[in-house]
Formats: sequence, structure tokens, C-alpha cells
Amino acid sequence: MSVSVLMYHHVLPGEGFLAISERQFRAQMAWLAEKGYRTLTAAQFLAFKRGEWRPPRRSVVLTFDDGWRDNHVFAAPILREYGLRAVLFVVTGWTEAASAAPAAFEPLDHRGCKSRLAEAPGAVVCSWDELAEMRDVFDIHSHTHTHREHHFGALSWEEDLARSRALIEQRLGETAPQLCWPRGRYDERSKAAALAAGYRALYTTRRGINRPDGDTAEIRRLAVKHSTHWLAKSLFLFSNDPLGRLYARLKPE
Repeated sequence: MSVSVLMYHHVLPGEGFLAISERQFRAQMAWLAEKGYRTLTAAQFLAFKRGEWRPPRRSVVLTFDDGWRDNHVFAAPILREYGLRAVLFVVTGWTEAASAAPAAFEPLDHRGCKSRLAEAPGAVVCSWDELAEMRDVFDIHSHTHTHREHHFGALSWEEDLARSRALIEQRLGETAPQLCWPRGRYDERSKAAALAAGYRALYTTRRGINRPDGDTAEIRRLAVKHSTHWLAKSLFLFSNDPLGRLYARLKPE
């Protein structure tokens, strides 16, 4: 079997670049709940990939990148409403800055959030306290410390990855051995640095299937589109090994 991993970023009142609307997100979560899908935790998915555990046939992983504050305001309540779980990959340098500079929430689109990072990170990024509040629905893992950007300083890959994992463990008291690459960009050096820092599952932006084959270095994800029809079609295709493999080859993006 194959387990699909969905990739979200923002949940906002209206849709946009890297953003699904609150209405659309609710419809997708309602559909998953109605169809009996089990949303796996990060640990459960890792056990599946290693061949140590077989999940129910209708299983899926929901992932969110960056740690935007709209995930706390809009996504978390909907996940709770439907009894679903997700994985949140946070940029720990942004979270540190947001925690040090509280501000009123600003429901901005992706470009708007990026433009506010340096000046008012607390308005657009979750604080550590907000992440702690969401652990009932979100597993918190790393999206690096800097996102390989220089809003709050530059680091080597080795420093970046080690610091991010250590901060999650210090601030939230939980191990965080899973990593999502910013923009899906990585190479052999960064992979080696991730393994040296203790990461055991590496998530990409490449589309495809995820089988229990022991390969946790290149986990495939599906960038979410807005409709429930897209969700139903994608989960049908990518839970079927031959169909999913063929479709990913014909339409890699």
C-alpha cells in the first residue's frame, strides 16, 4: 500500500498563493472524516515507512510548512472539530523571533507574511506558546532554523539543522527527528548534515507515492489544491501503487 502526504501552508479567510480558504479546508477535513480516513501522526508514518506497522487502508498524512500563525487561528480548530491530526514543520528562527515580539494577528497572504517577517514576526508566525497549545492536533517538527534566508542571520547547514532540532526539544520538551526541506531544496551535503543532527525522516516537495520500503530520506508529498474533488481524486490515485507511480511520472508537478 501507499500513504499519501498532503502539503499545506496557509489556511485563511480567502484562497491565494500557497493558501487554502477556511471554507475549503473545512470541506476537505469534513470529507476525510466522512470517508473514514485516519490522519497519521509523524511517528506512525515513520513506522509505516520503515515497515514496522501497517496502518488502515484509508490513511493519510497532513503536513503544514513554516509555522504561520493562521495555522493556529484557522486550521487547528477545524482539525479539532473533526478529530484529525497533522504535522507542522516550523522555522525555529522565525518562531523564536515571534515569541520575542508579540503582536496582533494579521491574516495576510504568503507574500504579505514574508514581507512582515523582519518587522513584525509575531503578527504572522506562531509563538512557542501557540505551538504548545496546538500539540493536541499538531506534531511539531523542523523546517530548519532559518529557512535558508537571512531575516535573522545566516548559518551553515550543520548549525542550522542542529539548532532547529535542539530548540524544538528545549521549548516543547519533545524529540523532533523529522525535517522538511525549505522549498524542497537539498543536496548530499545537507542530507549528510541532517542525518548527523539526528533527523530520521526527510520530507521533500516531490510528488509521488510513499511505500513501506525503509526509504525515509525522500518522502514525497502532494501540494494541495482547493477542491474536495481534487482531494478525492488524488487520494484514489496515490494510494494505488501502480497508478500513483505512473501519474507522478506523467505529471511530476
